[in-house]
Amino acid sequence: MAEYNHYTEQELISLLIAGNTEALSALYMRYHKQLLLFLQKTAKSPVLAEDLLHDTFVKLWECRTQIDLNQPFKPYLYAIARNQFLNLLKRAKHETSILETMRSYAIAESESTAQWLNARETRQLLEEAMKQLPPRCLAVFRKCHIEELSYKQAAESLGISESTVHNQMVKALRYIREYISLRNSLAALLATITFI
Repeated sequence: MAEYNHYTEQELISLLIAGNTEALSALYMRYHKQLLLFLQKTAKSPVLAEDLLHDTFVKLWECRTQIDLNQPFKPYLYAIARNQFLNLLKRAKHETSILETMRSYAIAESESTAQWLNARETRQLLEEAMKQLPPRCLAVFRKCHIEELSYKQAAESLGISESTVHNQMVKALRYIREYISLRNSLAALLATITFI
């Protein structure tokens, strides 16, 4: 490689275009320090700058046949480096966007799972509370709450007065509320005792 040190930039570029890897190494040795400083100032990270430096010379090798010998080489090399940095930023932004989407999806899934578990637990508590209701109260509650009949329709269906339906619903709702509240309080108390 020492023999390439005396070659001009134009000669090295011609050899590079022809596929000479020693010419690439000689160009690397000639420009890597200056280019690394440029990339460190641009990227604000020595490690990232090193990676970009190597990516720049890999890209130079890949695009060697597109080099115009009539144009200055150094600005071309720096343009490759700058584009490598910009591409890295675009990829990072895209990856961040993907991660944010995945994170929000995971949070939404977690929340919907928690909501589903809450709803299931509430249904179970409601069913347990309903089992404790007196028969007439349970029949009225089923008609009004489960079958979603109006008080008038429930009264006609059960053969009782509308005011009886109303009174039975008040009793049922009060009992169910108290039952669920008591169960939740007991669950909270047990959770507290468990962590003590």
